[in-house]
Amino acid sequence: MKQSIFCFATIFALLFTVGCQFENKGAPASFEGGSGYATPATEAATAESAPTDDADFQAVAPQSTPEEEQPNQTPPPPPQPKQPSNPPAEKQPEQPIARQIIKTAEYRIQVENVDKSSRRANELAMKHGGFVSASELSNSSYETSNRITIRVPAANFDALLGDLGSDALHTVFKRISSQDVTEEYVDITTRLKTKKEVRDRYVEILRTKAKTVKDVLDAEEQIRIIQEEIEAKEGRLRYLKDQVGMSTINLELFQTIEYRPDPNAFHESFWTKLIGGLKNGWELLQGIVIFIVNIWPLLIIGGLLWWKRRWVWSKIRRKQA
Repeated sequence: MKQSIFCFATIFALLFTVGCQFENKGAPASFEGGSGYATPATEAATAESAPTDDADFQAVAPQSTPEEEQPNQTPPPPPQPKQPSNPPAEKQPEQPIARQIIKTAEYRIQVENVDKSSRRANELAMKHGGFVSASELSNSSYETSNRITIRVPAANFDALLGDLGSDALHTVFKRISSQDVTEEYVDITTRLKTKKEVRDRYVEILRTKAKTVKDVLDAEEQIRIIQEEIEAKEGRLRYLKDQVGMSTINLELFQTIEYRPDPNAFHESFWTKLIGGLKNGWELLQGIVIFIVNIWPLLIIGGLLWWKRRWVWSKIRRKQA
């Protein structure tokens, strides 16, 4: 009796467990009409799987299908077509180096009035952003001239030359020269960069690796030498930049005048000329004495020949006879 009750309780628990699982997953095809009763085939299968002894019963849950194990798994996306790789970026061409040109002009013109044209040249230089760096006024018996040196930005060089020629009555010459210093400019810039890098390395050595007094003195000496070379290169570079940025015009203005003698001519007096003649005679006498002293061997030989001239002449006649 006890065994029958135990079997009945076990079967009831198994049916209750299976029913709960079916409610969670949905009714299988073996259930009909949504009723809670099993078919005869199901009861038979359940009766066969139930134990008949007193051993503990362990319920085994039904295995889920592959669709039940992964209900929410989405299919893998379709393979995307391989995008072509971007072509390598083209190497940017190096920027061309700006030409470094030093322009110089030599300009000589005849004007009506030197003073007036000189003032106008100064005004034109200031108008074009330049300045007069030197001026030299001179007068002679036949002309008055003024040599002016003008520094002007290279961009206004040609414009200023054209304006200066507006006062010209006659152009004697106009020479324009250009000197290309691009190679020297690039060379100095490159060397300057290298020397600064070397100097910085020596400074780093002096700060971190110099341990003895000798190491410190050696590093400081090298830094001093390199710094002097850097300053020399920087000075030359500044000079080139100044010459390239500011062109030079050497302008000469002149006007002809009626000939007139020099009012400052010097005339010597009689006594001045007399004293000068005595000085010249004394210098001549000194020259003669020095000349005679220099030829004393010839004078001795000539004197001997003059003294023995008769004897020499008689010897010559005897040989002729």
